[in-house]
Amino acid sequence: MIDFLIIGGGIVGTALAHELSHYRGRTVVLEKGRTLSGVQSTHNSALVHPPAMMPAAKGKMKSVLGRNGSRLHRILAERFDVPVFQHGAIATARTDEELGKLHWLKRQSEAEGVYTITMLSREEMLEREPNLHPELKGGLFMPEAMSADTAVLTDRLASNARSNGAEIYLNTEIVDLRKSETGFEVETTDGKVFQSRFVINAAGAAAGFIAGMIEDSVPFEPVPRRGEYLVLGKQASGFINHIIYPPPTSRTKGILIIPQPDGTIRLGPTDIKQNSFRFALPTKEGIDQIKNEVNMLATGIPYELTERHYAGIRSSITDPDFYIRSSEKHPRLIHLAGLDSPGVTAAPAIASYVVSDIIQNIESVERKKDPDLAEY
Repeated sequence: MIDFLIIGGGIVGTALAHELSHYRGRTVVLEKGRTLSGVQSTHNSALVHPPAMMPAAKGKMKSVLGRNGSRLHRILAERFDVPVFQHGAIATARTDEELGKLHWLKRQSEAEGVYTITMLSREEMLEREPNLHPELKGGLFMPEAMSADTAVLTDRLASNARSNGAEIYLNTEIVDLRKSETGFEVETTDGKVFQSRFVINAAGAAAGFIAGMIEDSVPFEPVPRRGEYLVLGKQASGFINHIIYPPPTSRTKGILIIPQPDGTIRLGPTDIKQNSFRFALPTKEGIDQIKNEVNMLATGIPYELTERHYAGIRSSITDPDFYIRSSEKHPRLIHLAGLDSPGVTAAPAIASYVVSDIIQNIESVERKKDPDLAEY
């Protein structure tokens, strides 16, 4: 009998396996892909947002778990030697009105206990980043921002989970989830049936599909949204030395310039509603939108160094906040949905929250006396 069965091996599911492997009980991850974090977790910005960009107004859970996750990412990156780009970020303003929003964001962040950010004049900003657009009015420097190699982090969290006894199955797609006398039965395409006391639905964009296998009605409403990116090759390294945010809006963080640990630079994402959760291909319209918006942030962008473009699907829901709750009908079934931005940033904090605030409130789980915390 499995104690904790996790559906989905993205960054959130793997972080959960890592967290649960430090507790007594048998933990198993089922991932339908050939690799871990092969879908949403690595088809995104690889961005660890700074606290200022995750205010409470964007959603209470997104703010709390995002800010905790930002801190935990820095700890995990050092512990597991994860490649990071850690020069901070600058949120920019094109107009006096947008500059006023940055001043408001600074005041609001300080009211919420974030005192690390600094306003930059136009001259100070261009001194740091000569290639930014000369018509920008100023910026807000946020030192905690970084990009991280999420594939490496996922692999090393998984290795640590395995060293603590967790089992991870790849190429294992689920076709049914049903209640049993002792907990749940999870059936896969090859006819195997896994028996587990708890099931954690961390299936990302497929979370609604998994929930629909067992719930009378899915307790959240999935909305497929596509994000597209351009990637400038390593020859562009140094063109921009900070993560660059566009002027903030109430809905999205917009299209960014995001230097990566490997020297490449990601431009994106777009935010486009689509009909399917299954396919996400970049489009000419998306690429044009990226270029148009990035051209307002910087000049002389070396698009000739573009090495690829790609798209990913966000696990968005109609609720603007994360959905992290036990099923009302089946309390030992825990749904993790709506983990779009800042889902990657929040991942390690989501894992801790599920264990400490949900599972521990259902039954006591005992931490191992001497778990392996660092080997990979």
